[in-house]
Amino acid sequence: VYKRQTEPMSAEDTAAIDAGIAAVMERHPEVPAFYVGLWSPERGSYQQAYGLADEADERPAAIDDHFRIGSISKTFGATIILQLIDEGLLALDDTVADADPALAERFPEVADITIRDLLGMTSGIPDYMNVADAAVAALAQAPDTQWDPDQLIRYGVERGLAPAGTPGYSTTGYVILQEIAETLTGKPIQELVTERLTEPLGMPDTALPYNDDTTLPEPFARGYMSPACVAELVDDGAEPIPDDTDTTDWNASYGQIGGSMHSDLDDLGIWAASMSGSALLSEELAAERLEMHDAGLVVWPYGLGIMQAGTQFGHEGEAFGWEGWAGHDPETGETFVVFTNTCSDTPALFSALAVLDPGVQDLADLLDQ
Repeated sequence: VYKRQTEPMSAEDTAAIDAGIAAVMERHPEVPAFYVGLWSPERGSYQQAYGLADEADERPAAIDDHFRIGSISKTFGATIILQLIDEGLLALDDTVADADPALAERFPEVADITIRDLLGMTSGIPDYMNVADAAVAALAQAPDTQWDPDQLIRYGVERGLAPAGTPGYSTTGYVILQEIAETLTGKPIQELVTERLTEPLGMPDTALPYNDDTTLPEPFARGYMSPACVAELVDDGAEPIPDDTDTTDWNASYGQIGGSMHSDLDDLGIWAASMSGSALLSEELAAERLEMHDAGLVVWPYGLGIMQAGTQFGHEGEAFGWEGWAGHDPETGETFVVFTNTCSDTPALFSALAVLDPGVQDLADLLDQ
């Protein structure tokens, strides 16, 4: 089990965090619940939940609630691929055709793209989650759809690729990496997550569900659509749906290893403290993973399946109904997790993170403009 600081924080410091989050909630009444976790060698540890996990039943949020973690899932997929590189089954500069000839035959457009470009968001492949009249629009009209990975890849590829090396965030690239990992190991990605990552680190409440599983483990935070999230859906070609739509039972297979996992506050603290899985890699590859570059994310430099916010390294994640951040500061040894049960509320999320880590206040202010 990966260890973190567990000494409790002082009452004075916890009161300051409580007051800070209360102020954020007052500014962002559209967010039903906030979940925060801080593990600090200097300040001690504190985990707290605020607001409602279930608006209909008025059930208070609790620190053991589960939630979908969106693109934080990508850090798990990236770690598996990097492990396969450590094991000599793959190389960063291998192409898709080198790694998975059958996949390259199905999608010849991506055959010459390297593993490095896929991991680092410089593949030039459009993100199927952000192209009009594709997966997102279809999902909003039929939330119980079980997505086939090849269909998701096709949504991205059929829009036409930019040259390899072009910065651009792409969940499509991570679904390609998922298929490569499954081909090289002969195992489904769900088993790889469990065997290689969550079991070794002692994370029993974290998993990638199979495509037909729409449940969350009990207890869980119900997920809700914010006005901003609905606006994103409409931008992607969907018919408008009501604000505050409950998305808890939507099929999450739209994300695969790029966005479909679930977890809880404590497990995400373990994951973030491991530098998003880098503790399971060779020192050389773990260091190379943190070489940051422009991936077209404006405010977040990107590495190999990991991003930077202030002095933290981790990842932001958004699913339909939830949004969060899990990061670690290697200089101070501090680990931070913040989650909400609504989506597209990045300003609220990072305002809450700034309560825990004032070093991201400038980023929070930038996102709030």
